[in-house]
Amino acid sequence: MKRIILTYSLLLSSLFVSLPLMAQHTLQSGATVEATDVCRLRDSVIITMRLDLSTMEVESNRSIVLIPLFEAEGKHIELPSVEVMGRRRQLYYERNGRRHYADSPWSVIRRKEGEAQTVNYRTTLLYQPWMDTARLAVTEDLCGCGEVQPGNQLTLQQADIAFRPQLAYIAPEVEVEKRRALSGEAYLDFVVNRTDINPTYRRNPEELARIHASIDTILHDRDFRITRITLCGYASPEGTYRSNTRLAEGRTGALKAYVQTRYGFVDTLFVTDFVPENWEGLRRYVAGSTLADRDGILALIDSDQEPDAKERAIRSRYPQAYATLLAECYPGLRRTDYRIDYTVRSFNVNEAKEVLRTRPQNLSLDEMFAVAQTYEPGSDDFKQVFDVAVRMYPDSEVANFNAACALLEQGLTEQAQPYLDKAGNSPQAANARAVSLLLQGRYDEALPLLEQALQGGVKEAGENRKIVENEE
Repeated sequence: MKRIILTYSLLLSSLFVSLPLMAQHTLQSGATVEATDVCRLRDSVIITMRLDLSTMEVESNRSIVLIPLFEAEGKHIELPSVEVMGRRRQLYYERNGRRHYADSPWSVIRRKEGEAQTVNYRTTLLYQPWMDTARLAVTEDLCGCGEVQPGNQLTLQQADIAFRPQLAYIAPEVEVEKRRALSGEAYLDFVVNRTDINPTYRRNPEELARIHASIDTILHDRDFRITRITLCGYASPEGTYRSNTRLAEGRTGALKAYVQTRYGFVDTLFVTDFVPENWEGLRRYVAGSTLADRDGILALIDSDQEPDAKERAIRSRYPQAYATLLAECYPGLRRTDYRIDYTVRSFNVNEAKEVLRTRPQNLSLDEMFAVAQTYEPGSDDFKQVFDVAVRMYPDSEVANFNAACALLEQGLTEQAQPYLDKAGNSPQAANARAVSLLLQGRYDEALPLLEQALQGGVKEAGENRKIVENEE
């Protein structure tokens, strides 16, 4: 069946770069700043702007230093400056063997009066988390004397360079009829060679109580409806095969009659079967035992002899081991397996929200997903739904995938990894695994997965790739 892919994005703006401000900023010196941009590429922050010096007035014997700043949360970085010199200042420095007044400027330019002059400024910083929302500003040293006038600082742009993963959640396939089952094993005690059930005999009160509890759990839930009860009785190998066939069949029928009488179930609700002698269970016990004659007994169990001949051979050849089997193994081979199949009714979204809190096992994955869609992506309620879903359906690839995505949106790569391991090999899972690597700074490892996701039609991978590859 076709799966529905839903994408949740926390912001409408670009995930990796802040949008360039198209406004033009005029400085006190007359210079203008435009086309500012702050973006992140891998572990670098790239800052660009265009400086127009055409209307800038610089006295011939002066320098004006334009100093870009990047600051946030008490952190402050002065970026390489741009020094604009007058003609006589430039000649003075040249005669004295100097090139500039500013410390390590990005560029030194002589202002040519009456001419149009622009500078395409670009510098790179090593990314640090505090830079995600840092402020890009510029200040000026107007006198060329190392002093910046108070207040002479202009904000150019507020950065927005945090990596926000783009993840495509997968909507589970709709479960038209929610079929569930409870199963167990009953070790009822019967009088030797008898098939009728005595509810008070030996362990029978406890064993029958377990069956009652299973059935009552379903009957007392108004959202459930029992569709079938399957019983399969087993006898142990001692005695003749003919006799054991009678006992296995009769004891299975006795349990059916007991349940039917107690609850008033119709006969057509039951499916019964029996295994005359539980040789499979005997083999498991012997194979896992420390019996001295284990290998010989296993060889007889696996032989082509008739059941009665096998049992006689074990009894006669290995009498000591046989006595152990009679006491410790055979009682456990005599059992009745039961399975109660039932259906769960469907819930609308409002009902499912309540059921999610009280009886989440009654919801299908698609009903849980419908609940998640009513919450703000990334909210606590949104994440809680996927956490419950994967606990209820731990083997579901879709449940594991969506749980991983919810954690990756929080940057919790370590917690997401166990779910990613069980998320299958869809293009969406490749994108999620790439996101995990990107969050860890393992960019080159993420690239092949992003390409795989893109080839699979996951457009979110293209957005994620912007932090790895500059597409300009």
